[in-house]
Amino acid sequence: MKIDILGCYGNIKGDFKTTSFLIDDSILLDAGTVTSVLNDDRIKKIDKIIITHTHLDHIKDLVFLVDELVMMGRYKIELISVEQVLNIILNNLFNNLIWPDFTVIPSYDNAVIKPREIILNEYTEINDITIKPILMTHTVYCVGYVIKKNDRGFMFTSDTGPTKNFWEQAKEEKGIDFIIADVSFPNRMEELAKISGHMTLNILIDHLQRYGLDDKPIFITHIKPIFLEEIIHELSQLGRPNIRPLIQGETIHV
Repeated sequence: MKIDILGCYGNIKGDFKTTSFLIDDSILLDAGTVTSVLNDDRIKKIDKIIITHTHLDHIKDLVFLVDELVMMGRYKIELISVEQVLNIILNNLFNNLIWPDFTVIPSYDNAVIKPREIILNEYTEINDITIKPILMTHTVYCVGYVIKKNDRGFMFTSDTGPTKNFWEQAKEEKGIDFIIADVSFPNRMEELAKISGHMTLNILIDHLQRYGLDDKPIFITHIKPIFLEEIIHELSQLGRPNIRPLIQGETIHV
């Protein structure tokens, strides 16, 4: 499995892009950054979009991606998530007020967007990978994912505060090479992190220790650009080579 990190920060500022990972060239995991970094040759290969939750930094480029695909003559793309997340997108984004309703354009039976509901804590096949959504702790309905190909893969917290169920599953799940975990704020802002449904390094380390994951490779993501240097400094003081920041533009192979 190949994962291209199109964007991985908690805000748009200068060259910093928001969350979107491209898996095996055809599957998007969140759509915070797509059309602003991919050319048309790469865009037209995308046929599945998996969404964690509906905050703008995770869905912003969804509307522009769909528009670009239509302009290129592509009329089919699956939008995949749990029922609660899909309902928010369909009722509040593709509603002919914020953006055209591409679930019925050009017709109901031949619509551009085909919503595909998946079930919490159950595996679903998407192309040649499998995904399992896990309910996270955030300010809106949000799921993290287990994503595997040929019984190996990774886990992604998406945006989350302390979430017992995710880390319990991370402890038991087989074939997980690494975890991509939210660390949005520095340790001094732990209270705000919890209120807003995010983590600090201290919160992350507590979970890793509590669930016996001290040696698991961890990529931290969703860092607010304004706190990047501070969080990198905190990380340097930990002496944990298994934890490093996710880097925008890098490609990870499983």
